[in-house]
Amino acid sequence: MECKVHTMVCGALRRGPYPPLRYGRRLCITGNDLWQTHPAFRAAGSLIIHLMQEDAFKFGRPVDLHGRRVKNTVDIDLVKKWIKLCQENHGDKCRNVWGMDRNLPGFVRVVDVVSMAVVPAPSGCRYVALSYVWGRSGTEYWTTMDNIAKRSMHGGLDAENLPDTIADSISFVRQLGERYIWIDALCIIQDDSQDKVIQLHAMDLVYGLSYFTLIAAGGKTARDPLPGCRPRTRTPQIHIEVIQGLHLFVVPPTHERALALSAWITRCWTYQESALSCRRIYFTEKQVYFDCRCQVFREDIVAESKADFSTSFIRYPRGDYFPFATDSFRSYESAVGRCTRRNLTVESDIVDALTGVTNALVVAFGLGDPAKAFQYGMMLTELHHTLLWQHDPHTPRARRSLAEGGDSSWPSWAWATWRGAVIYMSQGVYRQTRVASYTSIGVTVDETLIDAWYIVDHSGDIVPLNVQRISRVYWIEEEQPPYTSPGGILDPTEIPLDIHRPLKPGTLVFRTTSSHFDITRRDGESNEESSPADHYGLFNIISTTSSHPTWVGTVILPLIPAPPTSIEFIVLSRSDGVDGVCGLKHYHGCFLHVMAVSENEGLMERVGLGIIHIVAWVVSTPEEKVVFLR
Repeated sequence: MECKVHTMVCGALRRGPYPPLRYGRRLCITGNDLWQTHPAFRAAGSLIIHLMQEDAFKFGRPVDLHGRRVKNTVDIDLVKKWIKLCQENHGDKCRNVWGMDRNLPGFVRVVDVVSMAVVPAPSGCRYVALSYVWGRSGTEYWTTMDNIAKRSMHGGLDAENLPDTIADSISFVRQLGERYIWIDALCIIQDDSQDKVIQLHAMDLVYGLSYFTLIAAGGKTARDPLPGCRPRTRTPQIHIEVIQGLHLFVVPPTHERALALSAWITRCWTYQESALSCRRIYFTEKQVYFDCRCQVFREDIVAESKADFSTSFIRYPRGDYFPFATDSFRSYESAVGRCTRRNLTVESDIVDALTGVTNALVVAFGLGDPAKAFQYGMMLTELHHTLLWQHDPHTPRARRSLAEGGDSSWPSWAWATWRGAVIYMSQGVYRQTRVASYTSIGVTVDETLIDAWYIVDHSGDIVPLNVQRISRVYWIEEEQPPYTSPGGILDPTEIPLDIHRPLKPGTLVFRTTSSHFDITRRDGESNEESSPADHYGLFNIISTTSSHPTWVGTVILPLIPAPPTSIEFIVLSRSDGVDGVCGLKHYHGCFLHVMAVSENEGLMERVGLGIIHIVAWVVSTPEEKVVFLR
């Protein structure tokens, strides 16, 4: 077997000048023969070998970034050291997601691991939060209205009746010298719908204010133990070989790759539990990892440092953190994309599973009342951006099943209404031959073209929305004739209704322009480039106002059922030009974001999304409409 062997720098733990001893090195082995003989290495790209810390002195090096032996049980003192390094050296960077003082509401309960009782969280208490997978582990250990009184008493919580994940978490917290832990199954009264609603809307505070979040990523259900918390719950798989007197070992995967293999990362609820936490301790099958907003530590590599920054190879990539960006919508679109890729046992939980993140956004960016800033998972303050979501092309177009007793249906314009992942794609997707071939995010709006938005609330009243306006100045010579958006504020009492039934809650009401265009399947979509797994396709928008049909835009539509040959579009906003999207000349601000809609008895529903050249739109003599988008 032929392989290539070379050394590579693996970073440093400390800032400063460039003395060679500050930088760790490791062996990197690559080669096609290696991949063919050991296919497991293909995903990693190469075989990485480290020197164990006990041999670092032989080369006159410090033990930084050298291997460390992993024991059968977790080294509690090492974990304490990780937490202390972060607490004492990282300051406000690892404080909380808001960067300001906040407190748990008085209704939040925690488990007192000393008295073994479920108690109201003491004011200003330091506590740990647990993130884990429930699985099909039964309900007998839940806190209910029948047992909450007993569990609130000293010794009222019997660890013998708790599943291993929860019992081990309580034991681990006790070993660390901490007193309180928040566990959803124990701290929320599971058969009290009112308590569940109140508690679930405080998840941003529960995870955002935790001392650290304990992530049980080593099991598939709550019945599985925390690997390494007790003897015989894990078997370290670090294989050490002695070659020419040197102890060498193959580096296990990064914590990102370890998590990618877990059931925990597939669950929708765990996204916000992780993203809102400033410190996280992961129990995986092979070892324990720690990360915060500044550092990453792990059992098998010596990486401890007082610095708040390092170039260590284990620092990247890290897990999800929130906010993702300094811009509220960019943080929102990132969270939606990550959350909707995960699975839910109860489909209608999708909005609740993101409520912690949306509540945190409201506070971090000053968006006002959460109930007005977000509805159906949609960020209403940035509605011009938020409406521009696309379905994952591999997900069939199907509505979510909603809980009994809830709303009969959610509106078509909200991504939460539909099953599957959601992507906010940049306009570049419209020049591809397949939706699946383009995954870049970064949707942009250059000018808002709708003056006023309204929504039907749960009382049936039409109320105004506070939507941020956007207007970027362009020097536009080519735009002949210009697009003029319908102006003026709607008076809900004077809106003409051709609908012989009350408007459902969630119906958007706004004034815009509408026009019909023919569509044809994009070249390349119908040949071998198409995949049977694709449920959405790119279609050319065709203008027939001239003697020769002209390609004037592009739209993404569901393939089943096959769309009609002519579709109605409504204008949402202005966008910058993109080469290859239509047959007309592009320039700054020359495209309109449009929604493909179907209409039934005066109500419109979202069918797809696209962009149309502004000149083609104006030439099509569009009709001004008051839209009722359901």
